[in-house]
Amino acid sequence: MALVDYGASSSSSSEDEGSSNTALTEILGTLKRPALPTAAALLGPKKPKPEEFVDDVVDDPALHGGRIRSFKHERGNWATYVYVPASACAEQLEEFQAEAIAHLDPEVKLQANESLHLSLSRTVVLQYHQIDEFSRSLQTALNSSTGFTATLQGLRIYTNEERTRTFVSAPLDAAFAEKMAAILQPIDQVMLDYRLQQFYNPASFHVSLLWCVGDEEELLNSKLKELQELLEDQDTLSLGVHEVHLKCGKKDFTYKLR
Repeated sequence: MALVDYGASSSSSSEDEGSSNTALTEILGTLKRPALPTAAALLGPKKPKPEEFVDDVVDDPALHGGRIRSFKHERGNWATYVYVPASACAEQLEEFQAEAIAHLDPEVKLQANESLHLSLSRTVVLQYHQIDEFSRSLQTALNSSTGFTATLQGLRIYTNEERTRTFVSAPLDAAFAEKMAAILQPIDQVMLDYRLQQFYNPASFHVSLLWCVGDEEELLNSKLKELQELLEDQDTLSLGVHEVHLKCGKKDFTYKLR
């Protein structure tokens, strides 16, 4: 069938074309499809990002007792450290914490460390995709490490590197320093393999018990004898070194020692 009548005049052709267009528009109008559903209707509301991919966080020291981050919290960065939990003597240490806070108030506003542990690394930063591989490396490195039971002895005052916080800590009894150093060595090697900072040299093994904002080393050293007397009321502070933990953000991995 011919689509165009080439014998018609230009005037009649234009009129016919106008009539055809109008009819075509009416037909298409009756056949118009309903609007497609939106992506939100099909998939539901947009899910929030997993915690490891959330946008940058603005640090507010008022939300965590005045503490200031050592490094900026950025998307994908996970604060990471290796430690031994001080669970065997936790109850005794918590009693001391309460007594010490009351004893030094209002001269200095001490706060109790919630996580009582002996650190075996600095706090470093891992990317999310590195965590599992790093954990496996640490497990392999610690496979031949042997556990033991140690004790904490006395008190010592520390500050962080930025001198923005001061700590009252219970050092590891010097008699066990060599055994602890043997566990630290493979951990330091893993840090080196990942181009991360190794532990402090010389190593000073201790459990941080109390802290305050600012550099109060001189003041707390002047109160050290009084605090020592409070601690002496406690029995021997036993530290079971039978497992090592890796803390990455909210993730916690445990490695049993031989």
